[in-house]
Amino acid sequence: MRSIALALLLVVTVGPAKATPRTLTDAELKDRVQACILCHGEQGRAGPDGYFPRIAGKPAGYLYNQLIAFRDGGRVHAAMNNIVQPLSNAALWEMASYFSAQHPPYPNPAPSKASTAELELGKQIVTQGLPGKQVPACVNCHAAGLMGVEPYTPGLLGLPRDYLTAQIGKWMNGQRHAAEPDCMGTIITALSNPEINAATAYLASRPVPKDTTAAPAGSVSFPMECGTHTQTAKPTTHTVSPEPVELSLLTESEKRGAYLARAGNCMGCHTSERSKPYAGGKGIQTPFGIVYTSNLTPAANTGLGKWTADDFYKAMHEGISKNGHYLYPAFPFTSYTRMTRQDVHDLYQYLRRIKPVEQATPKAQMTFPFKQRQLMTVWRALYFRGGEYTPDPRQTAQWNRGAYLVNGPGHCAACHTPRNSLGGLKSDQHLGGGTIPVLNWFAPALNAHPRDGLGQWSISDLVDYLGSGKNRDRAVTGPMSEVVAHSLQFLNRTDLEAMAVYLKSLPAQSPDEKSNTVVARQNLEPLLRKGETVYQQHCVDCHGSQGEGKTGAYPRLAGNSGVIAPNPANAIRMVLNGGFSPSTRDNPVPHGMPPYRGELSDADVAAVVSYVRQSWGNSASAVSGSEVNRLRSVQ
Repeated sequence: MRSIALALLLVVTVGPAKATPRTLTDAELKDRVQACILCHGEQGRAGPDGYFPRIAGKPAGYLYNQLIAFRDGGRVHAAMNNIVQPLSNAALWEMASYFSAQHPPYPNPAPSKASTAELELGKQIVTQGLPGKQVPACVNCHAAGLMGVEPYTPGLLGLPRDYLTAQIGKWMNGQRHAAEPDCMGTIITALSNPEINAATAYLASRPVPKDTTAAPAGSVSFPMECGTHTQTAKPTTHTVSPEPVELSLLTESEKRGAYLARAGNCMGCHTSERSKPYAGGKGIQTPFGIVYTSNLTPAANTGLGKWTADDFYKAMHEGISKNGHYLYPAFPFTSYTRMTRQDVHDLYQYLRRIKPVEQATPKAQMTFPFKQRQLMTVWRALYFRGGEYTPDPRQTAQWNRGAYLVNGPGHCAACHTPRNSLGGLKSDQHLGGGTIPVLNWFAPALNAHPRDGLGQWSISDLVDYLGSGKNRDRAVTGPMSEVVAHSLQFLNRTDLEAMAVYLKSLPAQSPDEKSNTVVARQNLEPLLRKGETVYQQHCVDCHGSQGEGKTGAYPRLAGNSGVIAPNPANAIRMVLNGGFSPSTRDNPVPHGMPPYRGELSDADVAAVVSYVRQSWGNSASAVSGSEVNRLRSVQ
């Protein structure tokens, strides 16, 4: 067994960050990291219960790599995974650097409940190691003061024992893992449970030294090679979705294909692991089961390696795979059929330049009788009308371009058009808005309706929203964050304007969906009074006393179609789970919304959402505590 130190128990999924300069001031960062402050405190100090670890003063590279691990799946914590999902390396580096620079005082350690013998064993492991097991001392990796080493080794003092033990437990059950060679995987094998408990007890009992700064880089000679020290995620990109192929290496046809892949958000759906773009395997939840996205890399056995351009066109245009199987409409061929033959060919040419990844697509897990693909014959007869888009001669070239992008590669109808019980799009309510099946997010109407749609939006408002994830008084949330992060931010302004012109031209039509929430009249007034109290305590600083928000930062709540939608799920989920808008080129470090699921009860959330939905001119239904409880388990 190779030497390993318990001191590496908090090592992370990726390696040291380069010392990239910060671009925002502390005041600017503090305003943007409100989603972090609610749990970790203004200066990143842990709460007394130990549920939220101290992040203040830890090496920036360590914090950065922790955030990368949460974003990319190396660490599992539903709230954290959700919050950082749409953020780029650059945004995570800014956040890590901010909290690293904070130095509030450490609390005194809690009285230890460990026995003298247990503490002595822990002291031996921490300061001397266990030579018989080839486990060196913790101080060999985290420096003599146990306050860590720049740029990526954290301090081990000032942390509750329960937290230390819980992190080891997550490694044991597979919720945490490190880059190979995985130091923590080895240490779990090397140490017994009593030895681990003794070490965490001793660490938690030790007072923090006066000098809390981490030891300088290079001051410690680590006892072993560790993957987390050598694999670096560079904080250089201002987007969360880097291009997998250098565009300068592509032909003109392939470049057009790359652009179309962005327009269709192909990578967003066909990537289950960030290190394997376009390799598929991502599960798409439907009311009829789970469909897994296919491998679009040119892998010979599991991807498109043996597909011809005609095979690919048939799949895109007719929804029929190379093997003759009808494709499930979770793949939006009902929209892609509108794409021209040339565009499909360019997309095919680009996908053949992606790095091949041999990764088999899991079999769809459909419920009976939908697992029988032959039933798709009936579905297609009812709901599929193939055919390339035909420009409308009565409209301008700009309008037609927008209609093509929205209804073809952009497949906006997949979310923004309601579906019937068999999953067919309701064509008479095209882009009329509705709840996305299974996901439980409400997609608003994309037409000129003044309340529920885009009637009050200017062309510029809509272009900014689609391209940067925010405009003067709105911010992207929910599934739309992924669309902006992986797709729309990469479209040129001319195309975004074309889409906006087309959408704004659609006749006003409110969503057919109606609220099913009922709050008794006698309960409404006290509910709203309570909601106003919660709003004044937690929301007014960012969203304003009249729900006006802060221009370019926090969205306006008054008249916000996402807030007053027939289904209140969006508002409830944002209060519970919080989150960030996506990192984009025009908004690289977005503002965040704190998750209040730990701060507010179901009744509190129901009250504040009801208050927001019925204040400042808003006139939407109130919300019940049971409705909040139903969504509490949904991230």
